[in-house]
Amino acid sequence: MKRKVLHIITRLDAGGSTTNTLETCARLNKDKYDVSLISGKTYDFDGSIDLFIKKYNISCLFFNDLIRNINFFKDIKVFFQLYIFIRQNNFDIVHTHSSKAGIIGRWAAWFAGVKYIVHTPHGHVFYGYFNKFISGIFIMVERFTARITNKIITLTDIGKNEHIQYKIAQADKFMTIYSGINLEQFKPDLRVSAQYREIWGIHPDEILFGTVARLDPIKGNECIIEAMHKVIEDIPSAKLIFIGDGTQRKVLEKQSIMLNLDKHIIFTEHQTDIKNHIGMFDIFVLASLNEGMGRVILEAMACSKPVIASRVGGIPELVKENQNGLLFPSGDSDALAAAMVQLAEDTQQQEKFGCTGKKFATEKFSLDKMLKDIEKLYDEVKK
Repeated sequence: MKRKVLHIITRLDAGGSTTNTLETCARLNKDKYDVSLISGKTYDFDGSIDLFIKKYNISCLFFNDLIRNINFFKDIKVFFQLYIFIRQNNFDIVHTHSSKAGIIGRWAAWFAGVKYIVHTPHGHVFYGYFNKFISGIFIMVERFTARITNKIITLTDIGKNEHIQYKIAQADKFMTIYSGINLEQFKPDLRVSAQYREIWGIHPDEILFGTVARLDPIKGNECIIEAMHKVIEDIPSAKLIFIGDGTQRKVLEKQSIMLNLDKHIIFTEHQTDIKNHIGMFDIFVLASLNEGMGRVILEAMACSKPVIASRVGGIPELVKENQNGLLFPSGDSDALAAAMVQLAEDTQQQEKFGCTGKKFATEKFSLDKMLKDIEKLYDEVKK
């Protein structure tokens, strides 16, 4: 008899948590599991989310009152909506994703009598997002909610250790499952990538730094722009491109103009062809202030790109210093600039990091391995 599994996520926006959740719902063994998905209000800019859901015939409902920001009325309303839906459908396992859905969804499942509750935080909000007081409230709520949770999946061992450090739960409640990527989807077409460089006005001889990220404060994009201001002192022809969009776009554009970098920095908005945009980069850069794992780093590695990333969250578990990339202290634009110049001027190191990174991503972070680990967990908790 199939086990009924419900996944709940705050929103299906572009990012690692969305990809992880959708791939899980799409590819879990259909002979063993009857899988459903609930998401909060989602802005599907290019229709790719809807296309994926239809392609894999995912049973998906959108509860528009499930939103990221705290809203007492909507939060109470969606709690009862989830409670009624879960109770009516008699799910065996409820698996929540991200902070907001993780809190409301787990309590709705518990009150509805679900025996097995799993949560994947996809990072955490213990630092980097809010002030100490607000962060402290979130930590207390997570500790309390962990008591009704059978298993918490962290994306890295570092993430697991941080949860234990903040006393969210005892070590035996955690399980590390790396977020796998579909490696077949990250084989850039060099011809198409070259065309993108031409479209965005990047000469073949110019060094191109690139990032794929939301243009939100937590991603540390201001630091990359500050670093770029120093990089062009040594490499005047260097360019930087941001693939993505977000609340901070105008702020970042203004920053680049104030630093006289408007001819060196390109903002592209959201793009669907990620692999071929990454394929046009010479060096991938990520400057996050907080990061559960940094799935996009794996995507860059799968595209054979050398990586420079901030030493936060689970990133050091992916980026091995001087093996497949370089690390720098989060928020330190001087250190980032030095790393960018160092790597840009050493093509042999770029090639080494790219080759090593691709091998690392392929061997440890396959989609199949992630799915096997999740199914193993589900098989354990149902006993």
